Amino acid sequence: MIEVKNLFKRFGALEVLKGVSLSVEAGEVVSIIGPSGSGKSTLLRSINLLEKPTYGEIWVDERLITPPDPYLHPEVIRASHTYNRIRGRFPDDGSAIREIREKDLLHERFEGAAYREKIKAITESSFLDTNEVREKIGMVFQHFNLFPHMTVLDNMIYAPTHVKKLPKEQAVEKARALLQNVGMLDKIDAYPGTLSGGQKQRVAIARTLCMDPEAVLFDEPTSALDPEMVKEVLDVIKRLATTGITMILVTHEMGFAREVSDRICFLDQGIVIEDAPPDVFFSTPKSERARTFLEKVL
Repeated sequence: MIEVKNLFKRFGALEVLKGVSLSVEAGEVVSIIGPSGSGKSTLLRSINLLEKPTYGEIWVDERLITPPDPYLHPEVIRASHTYNRIRGRFPDDGSAIREIREKDLLHERFEGAAYREKIKAITESSFLDTNEVREKIGMVFQHFNLFPHMTVLDNMIYAPTHVKKLPKEQAVEKARALLQNVGMLDKIDAYPGTLSGGQKQRVAIARTLCMDPEAVLFDEPTSALDPEMVKEVLDVIKRLATTGITMILVTHEMGFAREVSDRICFLDQGIVIEDAPPDVFFSTPKSERARTFLEKVL
């Protein structure tokens, strides 16, 4: 359902993601773990288009959601004479493509018909726009992001009625059912400022589900909570994981990740170091970096 290909993200001179590739099938639960500053949240925000990748591709349901400059598109570069001329000097495709992009080596007048056909095909491709992406892929943030001036109910129905144009009566009915599922129906008329952190996060999860997303991204959903509130939020996410919805979680809760995940993706310094089932990753990690990390957090 979601495929990330050779994704890079720079903030000025700081390169946060360095060629990340990740595939998530429909119905999978994938936890992304790693040290602080490794690029986990940036990866999640890129999938939801809250960050624009520097280059690379993200596909959702086999549709590209990151339309880059077609002249810098990997398929266009691979069709060029320049790529064929220099690729033997590099260990893999990614290195040659980076060399061409960073040094601006392509000059259209020297390229052939295959290159021009790729330019045309990429330019005419049908991309998902930002609103379509966010309807398909919901996101739950570590700091809740509820509208403080709206009641819980108004927070719940705002996007369904304004973005999906759902009739208000249907939106309210759906909101009530979801609040019931997360144990927050009794707070339907409350304002976020009167809720605990755990309650706010449960409302935030329900609000995301109100858009009927195909996948949900969780960006450290318990990191802003007091320890006694963590369990109530994790229990909601655990129940959600059993429904078959696709989920990608950035979390520091190792026991939770081990219990609910189909796969663990270990990210360090903007690179995917390991991608394995939880029983394999936690018992026999392949890399020394992952072993060192687990020794510190378990």
